[in-house]
Amino acid sequence: MARILIIDDDPGVCALLSEIFSGMEQKHVVTAASDGIQGLASARLNTPDVVVVDVDIPGLNGYEVCLRLRADPATRRVPILMLTGTTDLPGAMKGLGSGADDHITKPFSVDEVAARVQALLMRSRRTG
Repeated sequence: MARILIIDDDPGVCALLSEIFSGMEQKHVVTAASDGIQGLASARLNTPDVVVVDVDIPGLNGYEVCLRLRADPATRRVPILMLTGTTDLPGAMKGLGSGADDHITKPFSVDEVAARVQALLMRSRRTG
């Protein structure tokens, strides 16, 4: 069972992602935060196994959240999936450059987001 932290200010997205992750074959514990500051505090309080973060969130944006997670020894190795609302390559490159391991564009496929999180978890367990 993995701990997944969702950082997104859209309650509908948080609810959908929570449903996806808690309904997967291997049930996961899901925590949600509605802004970057709350998300970082949650990650520091209880280190997640994977973080799913939206780019456009209040407080600290998703890029800044990634940078700060990577700068903290406790969360440096936590896999990060970044959610973006645009399909532009510079935005995706900025996300990866800030420390995200993968990105996915909204709206997303339920199956795709589940598969990407599962891949990040498997990769993390092999290298952790």
